[in-house]
Amino acid sequence: MSNAALIFLTLLVALLTLSYWLTHRAENRQLRASKQADTRIVQRCLDLLQALQQHRGLGAQLDAASLAQRNAQAQQLDQLWLDWPGADMQLPPLQQQWPQLRRKPADFAAHCRLIEALLTVIEQLEDRLYRQHHPRIRGLGEACRALEDLARLRGLAVRAANYERCPPGLQMQLRFLCKRMLDQEQDSHLLALIERLQSDLIEPAQIRLAPGECFALLTPLIEQRLQGIRLSLD
Repeated sequence: MSNAALIFLTLLVALLTLSYWLTHRAENRQLRASKQADTRIVQRCLDLLQALQQHRGLGAQLDAASLAQRNAQAQQLDQLWLDWPGADMQLPPLQQQWPQLRRKPADFAAHCRLIEALLTVIEQLEDRLYRQHHPRIRGLGEACRALEDLARLRGLAVRAANYERCPPGLQMQLRFLCKRMLDQEQDSHLLALIERLQSDLIEPAQIRLAPGECFALLTPLIEQRLQGIRLSLD
């Protein structure tokens, strides 16, 4: 083989190696960018989940302090829904449901529907990130649904506390949620909270908890568990 041919082959191998390396680097960069974008959306979804759950819990509270807090929460949600990626990331246009819900803060069922749609998006993002080699994301959707059980319990408790005695419909929902959560875990803090709700809200002939007390009773555990979910994503 002539020197010229040898030089040509050497250059060809070098160019092919460089081309492969550049292509591989570009693919890795694109994968990292996609993963970072999805992770940012997950964090925004968690912010939205927290704010929507709080807005729902405040919807049945009629005192001035709760009204001010709910208005502040609504303004935060206005900002969080800005630039929702929607079709850009193959996600449903959830932001379109917020304006009507904002005008009806006491609509518990509508809050639940939007939160359910948001949980579905979180599960979709979990699957997408898991395929992008983000193993710690597995279990995110399940954890968020468990969190929603606790937040729904708070919202129902606040509504029930507006009555002298827990209405049968709310009582049935509260009993169901309490049983489901206790069947799934045996956390001592959760057990104590449920026992308090059962004795002072769900079962007694006369309710002994105010709406604001119900909200304050359950919020610390909800926030603690949400923080645990956030930390698991780092």
